[in-house]
Amino acid sequence: MFSGRYIHSLDDKGRIKLPQKIKESLSSSYNNSALVVTNLDKCLVAYPADEWKKLEEKALMLPSMEKDVLEFLRYFFSGAFEIEPDKSDRLLIPQSLKISGNLEKEIMIIGIINRFEIWDKGLWEDNFKQARANFGSVAATMSRIGF
Repeated sequence: MFSGRYIHSLDDKGRIKLPQKIKESLSSSYNNSALVVTNLDKCLVAYPADEWKKLEEKALMLPSMEKDVLEFLRYFFSGAFEIEPDKSDRLLIPQSLKISGNLEKEIMIIGIINRFEIWDKGLWEDNFKQARANFGSVAATMSRIGF
């Protein structure tokens, strides 16, 4: 499972090096290293192939003719790319994803249980500041739903 926050950089070719802890989680919890990376709000999100298949199965059960559901499916699934780390454990981020994720030079990789997010460092810092300011309210919500 994925956790932690890691500062990294995009190289000149648009690649990011996977943090050692992310790499270890991929190899210990998932039987292959293929990832599916797509758009998510202000960042990119990377799923191991096995987790992506679970999402596809859930998506097939959604009422796809509802406007909001259809918009989400279009945005989320149309931006997806299957990416395999190279021999140096780097991911080549497609240009369209670099643009939609606003990725510049410095990035943050954020582990979230069964996936990890890839953020522009400045956007992450702004988002984290806002999350910290709202944490009491968020924690109360999490408590109500049984976390």
